[in-house]
Amino acid sequence: MAVLDESAFQSRIGKGTKVSGKLNFKSPTKIEGEAEGEITGDEIVIAQGAVVTARIAATRITIAGSVSGELIARERIEVLATAHLRCTISTPSLVLNEGAVFDGDCKMPREKAAA
Repeated sequence: MAVLDESAFQSRIGKGTKVSGKLNFKSPTKIEGEAEGEITGDEIVIAQGAVVTARIAATRITIAGSVSGELIARERIEVLATAHLRCTISTPSLVLNEGAVFDGDCKMPREKAAA
């Protein structure tokens, strides 16, 4: 499991916070609250209890919460056991842990996806 140390997250949407719109992160980001719209970045982590309805494009995405929409990762997506996904996924590398719920479509291009 590729989870970063808490101190590695320079950007965070905390519990109890709800944001919407186009969000662009340059540093590792953890979403613990609610987000909707379009999210781009390098390392995006959706924490357990978070609710996200968005198109997410990043290098690496780790999900422990609830996501609806579209996920595009250039390198890897990891779906943890507590995750609930209703979305389309495009990534060259997908890790789906036992217990995770996934309802949607998945495309795994051989080369890195253009996010």
